[in-house]
Amino acid sequence: MSSNISHSLPSKDNRFSLKSVLQHKFFAVILKFIFVALLFVVLYFQLFGRDDLSFQDLTFHFAENLTLHNLPLLLLVFALMPLNWFFETQKWLSLMRRIEEIPLFHAFKAVFAGLTFSLFTPNRIGEYGGRVLMVSKENRIRTVFATLVGSFSQWIVLVVGGWWAMIVAFYSGVIPIGNLLFSGLVILGLFASVLLFFLYFNMHFLSSISKRFKWTAKLTERLQNAVSPKYSNKELMQALSFSFLRYMTYSVQYLFLLYFFGFDASAGSVFLCIMIVYLLQTGIPLPPSTGLLARGNIALLIFGFLSVSAGASVAILASTFSLWIINVILPAVLGALFLVGKGFGSVNSPSVCSETV
Repeated sequence: MSSNISHSLPSKDNRFSLKSVLQHKFFAVILKFIFVALLFVVLYFQLFGRDDLSFQDLTFHFAENLTLHNLPLLLLVFALMPLNWFFETQKWLSLMRRIEEIPLFHAFKAVFAGLTFSLFTPNRIGEYGGRVLMVSKENRIRTVFATLVGSFSQWIVLVVGGWWAMIVAFYSGVIPIGNLLFSGLVILGLFASVLLFFLYFNMHFLSSISKRFKWTAKLTERLQNAVSPKYSNKELMQALSFSFLRYMTYSVQYLFLLYFFGFDASAGSVFLCIMIVYLLQTGIPLPPSTGLLARGNIALLIFGFLSVSAGASVAILASTFSLWIINVILPAVLGALFLVGKGFGSVNSPSVCSETV
C-alpha cells in the first residue's frame, strides 16, 4: 500500500517536485477553471459595467441603425473579421516556417490563444505566452522570437502609417496646427520612419545594442542562440506586407462601423483620423480588456475635429466598442476554448502538427 501512495505523490527521488504538481491533471483543471472565470469576469465588467456607453445602450443604438440600407455595412464588417485574423495568421506562419511546420487551422488556434492571453497583459505581451503553448517545447524560444518580429512589423505599420496620416491631416486642414510645429513633425517623421525600417531589416543591430544592457543581455543571447538561420529581407518584407493588409482590413472595418452608426464625414477624412487613432492607441500601455475606455476617449478627441454633435459622440463610442467586440472578444472566446481543450503545459504531438484543413 505504501508503494501505491508513493507512486501517486508528485515527487522525484522521494523529494517534493513543484514541476510535477504543476503538470498534474487536477492542477490543470483548476487553472483552466480560474482562467475561463477570469475571462468572463473581465468581459462582464467591460460589457455591463461601463459609464460612457453601456452594453444596453450599444444594443439600443445597434437596433436603431439596423436598417436595410445599413445592413451591407454590418455584413462587410463581420466578413472582414476572419480576413483580419487570416492575415495575422499568415504573417505568423511566414515567420514560423523556418522553425516548425504548422497547419493553417492549428496556426489559427495559436493566434486566437495568444489573443486570449493578451486581454490581461499590457501591450498584448500575452500573445507570446498563448502562442508558445501551441507549439513544440523545443521550439518555444524560437516562437517567441518569430512572434516578436511579427509584432514589430505590425507596430511599424501602425506608427509609420499613423504618423504620415497625421501629417496629411495637418496639411489638408482636417486638424489645425502651426507651420513651425508642422515642419518639425515632418522632419521627425522622416527620421523615425527611416530608423524603424533600418532596425527592422537589420535586427542584428538591435541585438548588439541589447547586449550592452544587463537586463536584456541574457535574453538576447538566448534568442540569438535559438534562432538560426536569420530571416531574409524577402521574409521580413512578406511579414510587413501581411501587417499592412491587416492594418487596412481593420481600418476599413472601423470606417464601415462609423457609417453604420450614423457618423457623417467624408471617407478620406475619416480614414485619416482612424489611422491617427490607431497611432495614439499604440502608446497606451494597458491590456485591451481595461484600456477600452482610454481608446474611446482618444477616438472622441480625434474624430471631434470632424464632428462635435451629440450623435457623433455616440457613433464614435459605439463603433469603437463594437469593433472591440467583433475583432477581439469573439476570437478571444474561441481562443479560450482552444486553450481549455489543449491544456496548459501540454506539448504538440506529431499528429497535431500534421493536421490538415
